[in-house]
Amino acid sequence: MRSVYQYIIAAGTLLAGSACNKQLDNLRPHNVTYEEQQFSSPEGFQKAVYGAYSAVAGGASATSFNFNDMQLFLSDAHGNDIRATDAGVNKYTNAFGYLNSAEKDLSLTHDYWRGAYNASLLINKILANVKPGEANPAILQAKGEALFLRAYIYFNLVRLYGKPYYQNGGNNPGVMLITTDNNGPAFAPPRATVKAVYERVVADLNDALPLLKANNGNLYATRYAAFGLLSRVYLYMGGTFGGPDAAANRKAREYADSVIRNGGYALLQGDAYANYYKNDAPGNVEDIFSVNTAFNQGLLSNLYAMPSQINYTGGLYRPSPDLLAQLQPQDLRWKFFIRNVTPGFAQDTLATVKYMINYTSLYSLSPNRYLRLAEMYLNRAEAAVKGGDNASALADLNVIRRRAGVGDTSNITGQPLFNEILKQRRLELMFEGHSSYDCFRNGLPMVRTYASGSSGAMTVQATDPKVLMRISADEIIGNPNLTQNEQ
Repeated sequence: MRSVYQYIIAAGTLLAGSACNKQLDNLRPHNVTYEEQQFSSPEGFQKAVYGAYSAVAGGASATSFNFNDMQLFLSDAHGNDIRATDAGVNKYTNAFGYLNSAEKDLSLTHDYWRGAYNASLLINKILANVKPGEANPAILQAKGEALFLRAYIYFNLVRLYGKPYYQNGGNNPGVMLITTDNNGPAFAPPRATVKAVYERVVADLNDALPLLKANNGNLYATRYAAFGLLSRVYLYMGGTFGGPDAAANRKAREYADSVIRNGGYALLQGDAYANYYKNDAPGNVEDIFSVNTAFNQGLLSNLYAMPSQINYTGGLYRPSPDLLAQLQPQDLRWKFFIRNVTPGFAQDTLATVKYMINYTSLYSLSPNRYLRLAEMYLNRAEAAVKGGDNASALADLNVIRRRAGVGDTSNITGQPLFNEILKQRRLELMFEGHSSYDCFRNGLPMVRTYASGSSGAMTVQATDPKVLMRISADEIIGNPNLTQNEQ
């Protein structure tokens, strides 16, 4: 069975070999673009980058529940923001029940792992074709965007397959770190450490910063999108409340501060905030970077809501009772739910609207709002309280509380303040791919006090091997240097 790195070899050989024999040029099919043609102009580089955006928007995985769907669902599936009505044995319940099978027919891990490395292959091919000393601004912009997207892919990979950064100083196994585009037949990379993957992510984002001159809107990588992702990455490196990393938290604050002060973004207020998820990302003043699902429509909303079709089984994952209990009656974030009942589950009366733009049957065009300004306030608040700056943390927390309509809080410091920041982070960013990570990176357990489908109430500690996805069994068989996660 071919593993993902063998597909990388094959794809690289196909592209590289296309220029070997000029005598065959006239025999080439005219509907195929070859590598030297693709990268012979700035426009070719930009088209290749569009292909990379399409890959992370879902096209990297040739399944109906695409790469972007999986990325969002897998965080929620390991968290406590959703309750399953689905009691079947399938790839979704496998993740939700922490079974974490390595078999491709039983879990999402095979498709996600393959999708990530398929996307990274295209990105590495773009980067490899940028000549040393290149001065064309359009090509350098394409290089900057490709570096941002590679950082995006590896950060998301290591969150799923590598233990939280604070554990063992980041020296636990992470994921394969592939940064070249054409590798030999013996190419069988081992897993780099979690720390090495984080260092690569930081390096790619820093390398991208001076190249990202253009601002083409929040559907594309920009300088402030790189700052925003750096803020999140350093927050993940910032340790727990009881064992913080001062340098990492300082960096998380600095990058978030730069976005807040200088990025030109603004928090939506009042009715505009209440209608946030009814509108697409382009031009939205709060979104920093959104994955454009117009490239590849998503099926995620089909899991979270009953579609408008009659007698269709949808809405298999609903807001958990624990999540809903955290919302005060006056909280504007109640606007992010609608009444939506799946037949046979009358107690699950609500569904999130966050992925329902143009959702009329199965698919949705709602963007994955990967980075937005509210997160930057919450990043800055969490990093500040971990550094002992309670006043600054409280000020940022109250910006988020005030916007949500629940008013300021005061006279809390230390652990209670940290707890309230995490609570507001949970409510503000619910269903946006943060749920389980925010527990585990802080050394906190994921607690479900409710039964779901075939899964009962459970508590999963941050040190439990089950917090990690297991690598596809096909990849383990194909690469003798890959080690499997425990179960």
